[in-house]
Amino acid sequence: MSLAKNVPKDLADLFQQMVSEFPQILRGNLVGIYLWGSLTYDAFDERSSDVDCVTVTARDLDEREFAALDEWFKTQGEQNRWVKRIDMRFVIDHEFLDKASRCCGFYHHTGKLVRHGSDGNPIIWMNIAHSGVTLWGKKAKRIAPHVSAPCLHDALLLELNYLKEDLRANVGDRSHKAFVHNSYAVLTACRILYSAYHGKLVSKERAYDWAIETIAAIWHPVLQAARENRLKNSGSTTPELEDAAMRFISFIGAEVKRILSHPRSLRRESIFSVGCQPDKPRN
Repeated sequence: MSLAKNVPKDLADLFQQMVSEFPQILRGNLVGIYLWGSLTYDAFDERSSDVDCVTVTARDLDEREFAALDEWFKTQGEQNRWVKRIDMRFVIDHEFLDKASRCCGFYHHTGKLVRHGSDGNPIIWMNIAHSGVTLWGKKAKRIAPHVSAPCLHDALLLELNYLKEDLRANVGDRSHKAFVHNSYAVLTACRILYSAYHGKLVSKERAYDWAIETIAAIWHPVLQAARENRLKNSGSTTPELEDAAMRFISFIGAEVKRILSHPRSLRRESIFSVGCQPDKPRN
């Protein structure tokens, strides 16, 4: 393993447990274990970052493997605080972009291993190809598939829809979870806008810096509030925060569609031309 220097020791210990024990649980079915997200952008923040992982298998998990992994997460969750931050997908080799493929996942918001269909998300694999960390198995750059421009464009629009659905589902929810999701949605929308324009991925922090320099100043209070709230990582949403996030996501959605409809040579003009100015967002 080659981890960033800012990775806490107990998180590194959890990764070592994966490297030692997943091959025993999955036996010949394990192809590789990889990190993506903030852990690979030198942007990991102990206060708020998720632990994004992907495990690649040769085939779908059978019942024995599924039960053993579910028990592994339960056991480790009692011993290591970082299990509560893990988002780990178990995906089938050579089916990464196939939406008909089967998938399993341990997600911190559910706290258990679940089976579901794959969304064929290419954004993860662009990250792994560019800066992914190999914990075990084939090198990240070798296992990641090629992602075409149309495939990326479809994924960006899908991610925006996910953000909209999540915000709608949390309207009126004053829990810590809804508060975190609100700031996550705004900052993730900045990443989506950056990727639409540049055709590559960056951390939320880098996308935030770029967005502050790029989009109309009228949106800056929304961005600044999201960044501050993400670092707090606890609190309660307000109707004003909910409204501002929803309107910002709608704005970004329109901009992304406009950018993707332009040839690359015309995108600079598009990104700086925000058209009709919306009402000023409330703090």
